[in-house]
Amino acid sequence: MTILTAIDRDPGCRGVVETATELATSLDEQLVIIHVVSQESAGESAKAEVKEIVGSVIDDLDGVELRIMPEQARRDLPTGRTANHILQVSEDLEPNYIVIGSRKRTGLGKILLGSVSKLVLANADAPVVTVEQTQD
Repeated sequence: MTILTAIDRDPGCRGVVETATELATSLDEQLVIIHVVSQESAGESAKAEVKEIVGSVIDDLDGVELRIMPEQARRDLPTGRTANHILQVSEDLEPNYIVIGSRKRTGLGKILLGSVSKLVLANADAPVVTVEQTQD
């Protein structure tokens, strides 16, 4: 089976990668790391940046699958575009766990902005592990 983790390019996601790696190692599972980018950002530079973040946590990337996924410009999705991509990959992979980061928000920010982690938590079929993303 698989552990699926989704990260952004924020260096604070290193803790997310660490947690996902520890979980995959302890359960002897494959680790799949996805990063959703805008259509304009898709490409080698995005992959290199994400690979650098992941490589700073994981010494050996053999056996770790990195996927850079361009967002679809669709307005008919039931959740946010990034969350929808994570949920679609989860549906395809049927992972044992999904590991995602979460940023602390307070008051009005929680109500108005929503978040990818909140949407994934509410809609995922697999158990979701959230890790607080810290500022490095």
